[in-house]
Amino acid sequence: MDEGTMGAVLGLLIIAGAFLAYRIEKTNIALKHEIQLGIEKLEKKAIPDFPDIDELMDEVQGIITETIGQMRVPTIADNLGAILQNWAQVKMAKEMSSLQPSLPAAPTFEEVPNEP
Repeated sequence: MDEGTMGAVLGLLIIAGAFLAYRIEKTNIALKHEIQLGIEKLEKKAIPDFPDIDELMDEVQGIITETIGQMRVPTIADNLGAILQNWAQVKMAKEMSSLQPSLPAAPTFEEVPNEP
């Protein structure tokens, strides 16, 4: 081969190498951009906005205060009602047990001798 052909082949190889380096760099930049967009989408979806601890504590204290505020001290009528309810429940349980037919006694089994 003569020097002119060698120079042309060498020049084409340098141009091809430069073109490949350019394409690799361009793909690298596009890939970094896509990764950055994916990270931004994940950050938007993954981390919801939570209220402050102070806001949560105030809300829970408000709920507790509201619930306790609605409670009242039991009166004598409440206590008498509970006693009456307990008495009626015991009476009904006795009546229901008397209405059920008595169950047969458990069967007994004779001893079977152990003979081969």
